[in-house]
Amino acid sequence: MRWVVLVLLFFGAIINFADKSIIGLAAVPIMEDLDLSYAEWGLVGSAYYWLYPVTGIIGAAYADKFGAKKVLGIIMLTWAVLQFGVLAVTALPLLVIYRILLGAFEGPYSPIAYSHADRWFPPKLRGFANSVIVSGGTVGAMIIAPLLVAMITMLGWKVAFACLGAVSVVWAIAFQFLTKENPVKAYEKAKEKKKRKLEKIRFKDFGKLLVSPAALFTTLAYFSTYILVVWIAVWLPVYLIEVVGMSQGQMGIGVMVIGIASVLIYMSVSTLSDRLFKKNQNWRVSRVYIVGAAMIIGALFLSSIIIFPNPVWAVVAMCLAKGLTYAILPIGPTIMINELPERGGLMTSILTSSGNIAGILAPMVTGLIIKLSGSDKIFGYNLSVLFMAGLVFLFAVLFITLVKPTVRQHQDTATESQSAESL
Repeated sequence: MRWVVLVLLFFGAIINFADKSIIGLAAVPIMEDLDLSYAEWGLVGSAYYWLYPVTGIIGAAYADKFGAKKVLGIIMLTWAVLQFGVLAVTALPLLVIYRILLGAFEGPYSPIAYSHADRWFPPKLRGFANSVIVSGGTVGAMIIAPLLVAMITMLGWKVAFACLGAVSVVWAIAFQFLTKENPVKAYEKAKEKKKRKLEKIRFKDFGKLLVSPAALFTTLAYFSTYILVVWIAVWLPVYLIEVVGMSQGQMGIGVMVIGIASVLIYMSVSTLSDRLFKKNQNWRVSRVYIVGAAMIIGALFLSSIIIFPNPVWAVVAMCLAKGLTYAILPIGPTIMINELPERGGLMTSILTSSGNIAGILAPMVTGLIIKLSGSDKIFGYNLSVLFMAGLVFLFAVLFITLVKPTVRQHQDTATESQSAESL
């Protein structure tokens, strides 16, 4: 059953990120259809994240209380309604409103998915499980890019959006009928224990936890990477066309190649981290050092596309940059949950929602930089790339230096792990 749950969470992530990325793949026809400037397009990209951080926390809290199945089903059906609603979009204000609402209801998906997978998998497999969910995001954002581009070209951008809404309905029905809320009855007992612990946690203590080096610098590392996540979703397709010089079809293939290669890379990093953790039980070596080093190397590859703008190297460098920097996305939640296991959903929601604040800033900043660069758009794009690379490098160094995860022995976690192992 746990593998059925993981597969469906994987496909849910595909839909989640396809909804995010299709706006970037359709950037050129949307901007032409609605007569949008670069600054206005940056506003459209940013609008998705205006409520995303807040609703991520609220949605995860409701999932902890009422169950992941129910909450995920509701938000997925809401995605469908909003995607069908794109058929009525005729101007910038309606497009912005659509993006705000879509972001608000898609915000809870990642933290709920990470927390739900955490219930079903033992510690030695949680990095892998989370990497599968993250890879679903890459598939939705990049690997199926040629299919999405073909849909946009043949059906028009509005109908293509509506098709994704129909897929959301299918997923919601499948998740309700093919999965269970919890692994086994033993977990229900552990859950009751956790509920009792939740009532004893004071807000003051929780605040101190959030500003502790382990939580704070894990969140900042996640934040810096998410700036790249958003840039890839909103601006990479335009970058490949306008700066690298690819055609629309070549861009779709390039995005797909970057997506496939990056999945293999960050899943390999996550698997290496899991194996080291299984061997030595050392959070700092297996989680922090491995991920931090990957992020630093990824930042260097990202900055290299400024020096070598060749189309082939741009794709190769982005494969390595995305794959290595994304290593924080599956491992970060495991570090946060470890700091406060009884509030797993809340901890992951704070991590992802704080990271998604980058989504508010990145599209608008990039659009503004390109606008201020005047006729030299290439300089504006390269400046935005350099900014992202520098930020990832800085926070990766701080992550390696300052994050020291709590070493603890979880009796409840051991019970859950044994139960999960038996499925």
